[in-house]
Amino acid sequence: MFSVIIPTYNGAELLRQSLPTWFSQTLPEEEFEVIVVDNRSTDDTKQAVEAMILGRDNFRYLYEPQPGATAARHGGARVAKGDILVFADNDGLFNPECLERIQEVYERNPECEAVTGRIEILWDGEEPDWIAPYKFMLGQLDYGSDIKYGYEIYLNGGLMSVKKTTFERLHGFNPDLVGDYLIGDGDTGFVRKMFEDHCLIGYTPFAVMQHMQKVAKHGSEKGIARHFFNNGTAEAYALFRKNGFRMTKDVKEFKMGQTMALIKKSFQFYVLGQKDRDVYFSLQQRRGALRFFKYLKNPELAQKIKVEDVY
Repeated sequence: MFSVIIPTYNGAELLRQSLPTWFSQTLPEEEFEVIVVDNRSTDDTKQAVEAMILGRDNFRYLYEPQPGATAARHGGARVAKGDILVFADNDGLFNPECLERIQEVYERNPECEAVTGRIEILWDGEEPDWIAPYKFMLGQLDYGSDIKYGYEIYLNGGLMSVKKTTFERLHGFNPDLVGDYLIGDGDTGFVRKMFEDHCLIGYTPFAVMQHMQKVAKHGSEKGIARHFFNNGTAEAYALFRKNGFRMTKDVKEFKMGQTMALIKKSFQFYVLGQKDRDVYFSLQQRRGALRFFKYLKNPELAQKIKVEDVY
């Protein structure tokens, strides 16, 4: 059985578009459930979801008071009845065969522990002509037109399925929010744990998510820069975690390298006027990494960061 877990925060309008795509799945309804996890929304998410799922016994609404996508996903996983968890974003449109095609990949190879599908970007207007090299930042994922298996196939939380036994063995997602601060590496950290554990991962181009994105917000340089900044923070967290949450030589060298790179990129950008996107995005990534080390100077926050598992 599949348990589809959809975290949402103030996502009523998005869910009115995305949730119905789960109503039309070709997999029999007794073989899957959908759990919409409301992560402290202040809009009409609860009313919207309850109205849409009325009379659908395999759909349910769950409220999760702890902030962050990791907390919402874990809340759904704890009550899930399925032996395969499917984590899906609330801003995606999913093809009717999505679950059936994911099931096919697991059945072809019983050793497979996780499966992902193809993720496309669905813009609300004309795609910016410069954005193609950076669409991976928005979740775009495509490993070709054939089903594949491997030990380093990347997945992201937009469309990620995993056996519940594997999810529990690896203690789920890493932290993302610590208090109100975006610090951890969340779903990326979980993928790293699967790689380190040598988990066999499958990919199918026949399970498709269309990731709804707004040109004005997600397709702007500022929007992409925010992703690079957050990635820098997550990269620093991942190294710190790998080194036992200690300022080892490797961590100190990384911090120094980020500092020197920030100085170099700032000089290029502000003094030499090399205001191309690659320099700008690299600059933001260095700033994100160094922000993490700034957080470590707060003793209370640093203590909260040094938590191995949150599931």
